[in-house]
Formats: sequence, C-alpha cells, structure tokens
Amino acid sequence: MTKLLALTDIHIKPVGQTIIGLDPYENFKRALKHAFDHHPDAERVILMGDLTNSGTPEEYARFGEVLKSCDKPITLMCGNHDQRDNLTAAFPWATLDANGFVQDAFVYGNTRVLTIDTQYGPPFVSYAHFGAYCDPRFDWLNTQLAAAKAEGQNVALFAHHPPFKVGLKGLDQIRMRDDKRMAQTLAFADVPVHLLCGHLHRTISGSWHGHGFTVFKSTCHQTPLAFDDPSMSLSTAEPAAYGVILLTNDGVIAHTEDFDLAEDDVQPSSEAMSDA
Repeated sequence: MTKLLALTDIHIKPVGQTIIGLDPYENFKRALKHAFDHHPDAERVILMGDLTNSGTPEEYARFGEVLKSCDKPITLMCGNHDQRDNLTAAFPWATLDANGFVQDAFVYGNTRVLTIDTQYGPPFVSYAHFGAYCDPRFDWLNTQLAAAKAEGQNVALFAHHPPFKVGLKGLDQIRMRDDKRMAQTLAFADVPVHLLCGHLHRTISGSWHGHGFTVFKSTCHQTPLAFDDPSMSLSTAEPAAYGVILLTNDGVIAHTEDFDLAEDDVQPSSEAMSDA
C-alpha cells in the first residue's frame, strides 16, 4: 500500500492579506505540519492547483517558503487562480509535458497516478474560472491510459477542475468544459479510474459514468452547501482539510482530514466499542 497526501486550493496571498478573515499562508503551513506529523510514511505530496490566489511572482515566492519544510517528493498542479508561466518560472523543477502543460505520471504498485493540467488557455485569462482540456493534453492522457491498459494498472486521475456536475448551481458553471470528451476518453481507455479533484472547496464523493470520484476541501476557505445559489464565489470558514490517499492492490481509497478538528492524541473508547 502506498500513501499520498493531497492539498488543494491553497490560495496564497501577499503578506497581510486574508480571505474572509483567514490567512491562506498560515493555514497551508498548519496543514502541511499536521500532515507530516501524522503521516510520515507518505510517499509524495500532490498540491492540486490554486496554489496562489492571483498567480503573481510574490505569491509563488511565499508559497515556496512553506515548501522548504517538505522533505518528500512534490507534484505541483495548475488551477484557475494560478498563472502557468509564473508557476513554472518560480518552480523550474515542476514536471511539464512536451507541450508545456503541468502534467505528470508516475506508478506505485499497480496504480498509475496522473496529474493533469485543466487550466483554460494559453493564453492565461484571469476571469476564466472554468476548466479546459485541449487536443495536445488529450493526446498525452490517451498515451498514459493506453500504458495503464497495457500494464493492467488502475488509474488515480488528479484534476483541479472536476469534469462532472455536483448539484451546486454556481460551481457546476465552472467545471471542466470538456466533460463529454473526457467521459468518452475514459470509456474508450477501458481501465479502472478514480478521479480526485479540487476547485469546489467541499468534501464530495460519488460516481460519474461508472468512475468513482472524490473532491477535497481547500486548506483555507470552503463553499457552503447552497444548491440553488448561482454565485461562484460563496465562502465560509468551515474547517479546512487535506486528503490522504491510499493506493492498494484493489484500488484507490481517499480520506479527508479536517486538520483543525483532528485530535493529536486519540484514545480508544471502551464505551463506544461496547455500543457498536
């Protein structure tokens, strides 16, 4: 079994700036510390996009300050609040595909892990909060899925933007726009796929065209459960979280950890066990 840590929608801002009173920088530091303290056996950290709030060099520099505490392999992903060129300039070690998209692939056991770049563009457009996936990116994905098929592997597919609807009117407007083509691509690949996404700032799970999916909370601010509100930017200070993913011979298991609520010293409860 392999353990991965996933943190998403970090939204680092310049010094002194907050989001609904929350400091994204301090939240990210606290999330990483909790994750490393409680999961020292994790093999890799995947940072799933919206690393910064505006994609500026200043914000990426602050983001990089926090990463200095990380002694594990790191995979960076691109979200709608990032700026792809600034991200890759700040972190030249980030993995790019042949066309310059922030995409990576690695194998643990019988699982092929794919981290895809769903940011609209190029060119970068600051107001384009929906996701996109173009021909060159689909070519890369098809190659990876074919390799998984040939090797008899499961696929853990990480995408910042989910291609599926979740019943929240505002957020469904800004999903990945190439949802039909993505569904067709995964169906043609004929491999077991579990999608792991960010962007929505909520813990959500379900299935889409026969594929399981998990959406993780932000390490900063969350989206309230307001199904019919058309706004794309509702925010609440509900507890923040990160993801803990277990890759097993049988498939993918995804946990979410509300790190500000988690107890450092958990004791077994004899009363709870007797009532079970």
